[in-house]
Amino acid sequence: MEQEKNFRHICTAGLEKEIIFKTDTDYIFGMNSIAVCMAGRDMSMHAFCLMDNHVHFIVHGTDDDCGGFIKAYRKRLFTLADMSSADICMKEIDDTEYLLKAIAYVLRNPPTAGLAVLPMHYRWSSGPLYFNDVNTLTVNRPVTDIAHMSKRRQQKLFRSRWQLPGHYTVTADGLICPECYVNYRHVEELFRTPVRMLYFLSRNDSMEMELTSGILRRARYSDSEMASTVTNLCSEIFSKSSSDMLSIDEKYQLADILRKQYGLGIKQLARLTHTSVNLLRQVYRPDR
Repeated sequence: MEQEKNFRHICTAGLEKEIIFKTDTDYIFGMNSIAVCMAGRDMSMHAFCLMDNHVHFIVHGTDDDCGGFIKAYRKRLFTLADMSSADICMKEIDDTEYLLKAIAYVLRNPPTAGLAVLPMHYRWSSGPLYFNDVNTLTVNRPVTDIAHMSKRRQQKLFRSRWQLPGHYTVTADGLICPECYVNYRHVEELFRTPVRMLYFLSRNDSMEMELTSGILRRARYSDSEMASTVTNLCSEIFSKSSSDMLSIDEKYQLADILRKQYGLGIKQLARLTHTSVNLLRQVYRPDR
């Protein structure tokens, strides 16, 4: 079993005005790009999820290899969308409990986003691999070994000159089977049982994951966009139903969280937390 160190949660910020994956063909390109960008790097993939406007990965490897992977991956996505605003976030995972939460968080993205699909049924992720008979995943989708494909055919299909391992298999619609490059067995060992994995998938750790990773940061949020977030923060952190119910100290704690995680300005912080602009300016003198 791999040591529970050198694990990282990597993701990109969500695009605001564009989507990355518009068709199944785009998603297949995104999936295959994982295998392509891992080639030649000493790293392993443990979980991933491709959403229409952002991506998540749980990987194991050095900073250089993991950083090189996501930079190469993001570069390939420029063929599908303008990724200029899709900032990269890479957070080191330093203990097993956090690793389990991070994997569950990544796999839970589709239903959290409102998609009517369970994590283990979402095709564009590693969700279907865990605690499943992998052989059943290829039922009704014949596969071909890459070793039986010509080099030219591989380059055209995967849009890369990298020579992928010959034992990798490809479905009839051109998708590299994710079981070829995802270390799903290690994830199963971490969770130990399907019931324990379902327990983590059902836990509401989303707010904690988003706050500690900083993955929600983007350039600008309107007050209306932030309203539900403020309510959630009040409930999650202070066990209060709204910012009106917070003490003065709690309001300034909330303002500090919003400033650090979302990059909000002084005036917007004051509006959202019902605090004094002048007092906030005294607290955040460098921001004036």
